[in-house]
Amino acid sequence: MGSEFCKRILVTGGAGFIGTHTVLQLLKDGFNVTVVDNLDNSVEEAVDRVRILAGEDLSRNLVFSIGDLRNKSDLEKLFSETRFEAVIHFAGLKAVGESVAKPMRYFDNNLVGTLNLYEIMGKYGCKKMVFSSSATVYGQPEKIPCVEDFDLKAMNPYGRTKLFLKR
Repeated sequence: MGSEFCKRILVTGGAGFIGTHTVLQLLKDGFNVTVVDNLDNSVEEAVDRVRILAGEDLSRNLVFSIGDLRNKSDLEKLFSETRFEAVIHFAGLKAVGESVAKPMRYFDNNLVGTLNLYEIMGKYGCKKMVFSSSATVYGQPEKIPCVEDFDLKAMNPYGRTKLFLKR
């Protein structure tokens, strides 16, 4: 295997639906994966299922850590122990209706958590990130499908958190 297959990837929110599917594929592609998740919208058993699907050999390349991006010490611990080549960031709250009812929860989790992640990544020289965004940043576009040069018009707190971080 080439050196690219020795890379360690951090997957935030990796115990969630999209996170677990991504983690399984990364393992199958030969990557070492660390998952950090606060288990707010997920369960640790989902990571256990990934281990089963990946098999014993590939599961050795998976590390799971309960942690919250809003807590810089959780991130500091991860980055001080492991040199990550890249981060795939799925650790955002995503329910539009709930974001309208509880906007501060979304701003706290999505904005503060991501800004902390950016800061710690910069401190440790990790410069590559895949950011899970959302088409909700486009509001109600006049035509579909949406493309990246459409006007940005987030219409709810969830969409605004994604929009703030996209810029």
